[in-house]
Amino acid sequence: MAEGYDWYSKISEKISASFLFEIKKTFNFLAENPFLFQLVYKDFRQVPVKKFPFVILYKIDVDNVKVYRVFPTNMNPKSKFTILRK
Repeated sequence: MAEGYDWYSKISEKISASFLFEIKKTFNFLAENPFLFQLVYKDFRQVPVKKFPFVILYKIDVDNVKVYRVFPTNMNPKSKFTILRK
């Protein structure tokens, strides 16, 4: 997420602020609707971030939604779960 923010900051402060706003909006939506999105790998689910090419990878643990990664969709999808497998 920080890398995405830094990249958008180099383009425009307005775009980087919009990026953070959309991430926060997606987190809030996810908190209210955690089961809305399908399983993509084992117990992991993902939700797309509107207006930006990112997905948020998360798991539902009892009463909590745990975010594991904010992943740019332009990267190799095979690397999406590499850090999570360790």
